[in-house]
Amino acid sequence: MPDPQPVLLVGAGPGDPRLITLAGADALRRADVVLYDRLAAPELLDLAAGAELIDVGKAPRSQTITQDNINQLLINHARRGQHVVRLKGGDPFVFGRGGEEASALTAAGIPVRVIPGVTSATAAAAAAGIAVTDRRAASAVTIVTGSDGDGTAEPIDWHAVANVGGVIVLMMAWRSIEDIAARLIDAGLSAQTPAAAIERATTPQQRVITAPIAELPESARSLSPPVTVVIGPTVPLAHPIADLPLAGWRIVVTRPAAQAATMIERLRTLGSIVIPLPTIEIRPRQDAAVDAAVQRLADGHYHYVALTSVNGVDTLWNALEHRQLDARAFAGVRIAAIGNETARALSRRGLHADIVPAAFTSTALSDRLEAEDLADKRVLLARAAQGSPVLRDRLSDAGARVDDVALYDTITPPPDPDALAELRAAANLVTLTSPSTAQGLVNILRDTGSDAAQLDSLQAVCIGPVSAAAARQCGLSVAAVADVYTVDGLIDAVLQLASEHPSGLR
Repeated sequence: MPDPQPVLLVGAGPGDPRLITLAGADALRRADVVLYDRLAAPELLDLAAGAELIDVGKAPRSQTITQDNINQLLINHARRGQHVVRLKGGDPFVFGRGGEEASALTAAGIPVRVIPGVTSATAAAAAAGIAVTDRRAASAVTIVTGSDGDGTAEPIDWHAVANVGGVIVLMMAWRSIEDIAARLIDAGLSAQTPAAAIERATTPQQRVITAPIAELPESARSLSPPVTVVIGPTVPLAHPIADLPLAGWRIVVTRPAAQAATMIERLRTLGSIVIPLPTIEIRPRQDAAVDAAVQRLADGHYHYVALTSVNGVDTLWNALEHRQLDARAFAGVRIAAIGNETARALSRRGLHADIVPAAFTSTALSDRLEAEDLADKRVLLARAAQGSPVLRDRLSDAGARVDDVALYDTITPPPDPDALAELRAAANLVTLTSPSTAQGLVNILRDTGSDAAQLDSLQAVCIGPVSAAAARQCGLSVAAVADVYTVDGLIDAVLQLASEHPSGLR
């Protein structure tokens, strides 16, 4: 039997997946098995590519899995020599039962390492602009759980909590807030003590309601756990939190999963609730036509190589590497690219795009190439099998000898059911970065039972006029089109739309 690896107790942070520590993210990337709680952001599980994921979350008042069962799962997987991560919301050792799990593992002879997380005990208050300590008002903070009935620790002395002074932070207390507020007031805390209830802190769904502690349970009745309650004299000193321009907007990102991360990150930074729903998937071709084109490129056959997307760059480069070739295959070739992103993808591989038209369309690239005098020039047009014939036909009409090589196919992947449900129920906008993302979205919706009315109700923001035309042809409503045909331009169009419709489009 292999020696057990240390089990890593990792804090996932208070809600925003970006608030996990670097050490925590690294642990997830190296994990063989991840046992995770319900409060851990789902995006964090994507870091554990290839790991076995085990949901051991315990909902309030629901005993789906016992702590003893969790302890045993940790022990069993560790004894198999696997890299085991126990991913817990917040910090493992702040009301996270991390201490219990560490003790069980140690008793079983299994080493443990704790990777602390950002606890919502302080992060929730900070996200609401509230300092839990402030020299002007509070020099102490007391952190209390509202759930103290299932352990062997001494019951909470609410009289001591009410009279210690400073700020009180209540965690996991929302379902009992009326009783707790009454106990604190009975113990001597003023009924007018300022208080704040913070729902889903640090996420785009965050809501904050402030009121005197006696009134807070009623004033914030609409909130649902997870809610952190902050009570004390620093609440009125809260500084205003900068408005997020896309706060509350639910935006669907249809880009392929491998290319969507930057766009998703930017939208989340602006406050959006992002719904990742890839509507296309890139499948490279490994066939004789691709091999022959790559060999001709390496042999110096072509005068020009035209690339219409980042996907074309990626798949052509991979095809070169498959034949143990590199950037030297482009020696003496002029490279034409549609769009700054395509040019940047080339640059990352040490290649400079000689021709990048100001407008990021096939028509604009045709115009630029035709100005090059293409008579009898050999052109490799490397792109998707589903590409428009416009560029090929215009180059051929200009006298070029064009090899239109299909490097990859764009297919419609099976949709994530949860993302699809969110799209139908609550999405404000759908972002489309190519005609194929529009067609893929329609394919998914029609294959899953949507009718024409549902399609028409979706508001799309498109990266450019070609994508917008494709979206309209597919029966989608186009709410805005980017002025600059890039992801940044697309996001600018979303921001402009949000500023014009502060209450949303639906």
